[in-house]
Amino acid sequence: MLNLATIKTIQSKRAWPSVTITLPTYRTSPDNQKDSIRLKNQVKEAVERLQNEFGKRETADLVAQIETLADAVDHEYNLDGLVIFASSDYAELFKLPYRLPERVAIDNNFLTRDLVFAMKRSPLYWLAVLSEQGTRLFIAQKDQLQEVHAYGFPMSVSGEAASANPSQDISHVRDQIMTDLMRQAGQGIDEALKNLPAPVVVAGVDRNIGHYKDGTANQADVLLYVAGGYTDQSEHELGQLIWPQVKDVLAEARQQIFADVGNARGNNRFVGGLNECWKAAVDGRIDTLVVGEDLSIPARLSEDGRSVEPIDSPDAAGENVYADIIDEMIEHVMAADGKVVFVDTGSLSEFNPQRDLAAITRY
Repeated sequence: MLNLATIKTIQSKRAWPSVTITLPTYRTSPDNQKDSIRLKNQVKEAVERLQNEFGKRETADLVAQIETLADAVDHEYNLDGLVIFASSDYAELFKLPYRLPERVAIDNNFLTRDLVFAMKRSPLYWLAVLSEQGTRLFIAQKDQLQEVHAYGFPMSVSGEAASANPSQDISHVRDQIMTDLMRQAGQGIDEALKNLPAPVVVAGVDRNIGHYKDGTANQADVLLYVAGGYTDQSEHELGQLIWPQVKDVLAEARQQIFADVGNARGNNRFVGGLNECWKAAVDGRIDTLVVGEDLSIPARLSEDGRSVEPIDSPDAAGENVYADIIDEMIEHVMAADGKVVFVDTGSLSEFNPQRDLAAITRY
């Protein structure tokens, strides 16, 4: 699954040419039977553009990398989107649980905004399912769960607790044993968060959630508590049950960004013009970049790299020409440890009538 470290690694790579292919895909038949044909068409377009611009012999190895990745796709197991990155020193394919546009981009780096978009709209989260029979930990994105066998998970009650009589369930000893188990679970989650900072969802019966709250110190990282018995469900079943509730909470949290932008404007920490946002991004001044999900601007940079001139075609060639300057801006913001938030198209009109773009600056 995607994480911030993977995306930053891809963003750091520079090679000319670097090819990015994206397309929407389908999970089920008969729709996914068309994915293979559409991918072949995208690959054909990429190959023709490479050979026309750089030469057939000069791009033979790169073309072979692209075709190898495309041929290896098993379309029976597609998600909602597919991305191929290929250059002289890097080649990788990602299946994403989010719809992507159908396009081919050739530039001096990879077009990563679709990965950032997928991560922000469908972020990774940890799911801890509390049970004395087996407390489990999952890494999840949307309704796709993958069980984690690390950080001490799965955990279960053993020893005295395992042999306790039913009459002991409400005893102080039993409660302490369960609190200790939940404390261990919390410590395991702390270790997981060091490796991958992400929201935490905790699911279990009320009694176990209570023990968890009593025994752990990481409640600030918990996005949502989900009450219920989830001991016997498969990963697929858990995803179907948990994701709708997580989705609602994330949607509420995204609305907070508009209040934050309004506060920033009142405190002189707001910029909204394309050139102003670009300069702030290059200077590392942006704390949070807010972008309409459909905003894409082909552009040419000035010689000093400080000003941006929109151009008509995303396929235009030339020095300092970028298929999407917004993607470049996102990379600068993330490189400086800033945040990127995508919002619905048109929802920033109150703050910037010209473009779906706004930035909260650090100073």
